[in-house]
Amino acid sequence: MSGARLTPDVDLDGLSPDEAFAVLGNEIRLDIIRVLWHADATHKYDDVSDAAETMSFSELRRRVEIDDNGKFNYHLSQLAPHFVRQTEDGYRLSGAGKQIARTVIAVSGTEDLNFSADLAQDCPLCEAPMTAEYEDQWLRISCTECDGLFGDNAPKAAIFFSNYPAAGLADRTPDEALVTGFYRCMLDIAYMMRDVCRECAGTISASVSVCDAHRTLEGKPCSHCGTRFPVWVEQRCDVCGFAKRLPVEPFVMALSPVIGFLDERGIDVLAPSFDEVMELLQNHFETDVIEEPFRVSVTIEDGEETLGVTLDGNMNVVAIDRP
Repeated sequence: MSGARLTPDVDLDGLSPDEAFAVLGNEIRLDIIRVLWHADATHKYDDVSDAAETMSFSELRRRVEIDDNGKFNYHLSQLAPHFVRQTEDGYRLSGAGKQIARTVIAVSGTEDLNFSADLAQDCPLCEAPMTAEYEDQWLRISCTECDGLFGDNAPKAAIFFSNYPAAGLADRTPDEALVTGFYRCMLDIAYMMRDVCRECAGTISASVSVCDAHRTLEGKPCSHCGTRFPVWVEQRCDVCGFAKRLPVEPFVMALSPVIGFLDERGIDVLAPSFDEVMELLQNHFETDVIEEPFRVSVTIEDGEETLGVTLDGNMNVVAIDRP
C-alpha cells in the first residue's frame, strides 16, 4: 500500500469533486435524477444486460414539472454527460447518476427511525447489557457498564460503531442490525487489505500506531492508551477518505491465508459473531512488534497448529509462516 496521499482533485470524466458538488447542489437537477431513477431510465449493466431504457425530453420535463423549456434544458445540460446521458432515443442515468440515486435512497427515512433500544446480546467483554443508538447514519453499540473497546478515539463505552444506511434498518431489529453491520465492517476490512476502497474503489494508505507501554490488568484498558490492544491500524482511502481504525488483528483476519486457517476450524471470518471474535482475540491471537525494521507479527494459535503473519508499517504482508 502506498503512503498517504489524499487526492481531492481526482476527477470524474474531467469533473472535479468541487464541480460535482456544484452540479448536484440544485433541486431541479436532483429532481431530474429522481425522475429518471423512478422511471428506470438507466443502462442495465447492473442487471447483467446490455439493454437501456430512456425517457424523452418532453416527458422528462413534464414529470419534473418545469414549464420553462429553456430553464429545464439548462439544468439538464449541466447533468450531462457525467450524471445523465443523452442517446438517440432520449435520456437515461449514467453509472454515476445511478450511484447518486442509490445514495439518496440509502440515507432516506432517518426521521422515522427510533432505534434506541437494549440488545438481547450481552457485552462480549463484561457480559453487561448493551444498547443500540442510531444517529447521523451511524449505528453505535455501547456497553452499559464497561469502557468498551476503543478508548478515547470513539464514543464512550463503544463496542461497535459503523456507518449504516437508514434503508437497511427498516426491517431489522437492533440485534439483527448489529450482525449485518459487523458483516459489512468485515467486508470493508477485506477490501482494504487488498488495497481497494469499498466506497469508491480508490487505493488505500495505512498507518500503524503502537502503545510502547501497553499493560492491561484484570480486563481493564491500558492506562496509557485507553484501549485493550497495543497495535492499532488506520486504513484510509486516498481518494474519498473512507477510513477504518481498528486493532491490527481484525485486519489480519481478513487475509486469505487466515480466512482459510480459521475456516478449517469452523469460523467464518467474514461473518463472525462478537463472541467468536473476542474469544479469538483473547485466547488465540498473539501480537508482537519489531522495531528495526518495523514489523508487526501476529500469530494465531489453535492447539498445536499455528499461523504467523508478519506485516510492515504500511500493512503489506512480509511473510506468512505455517509450520
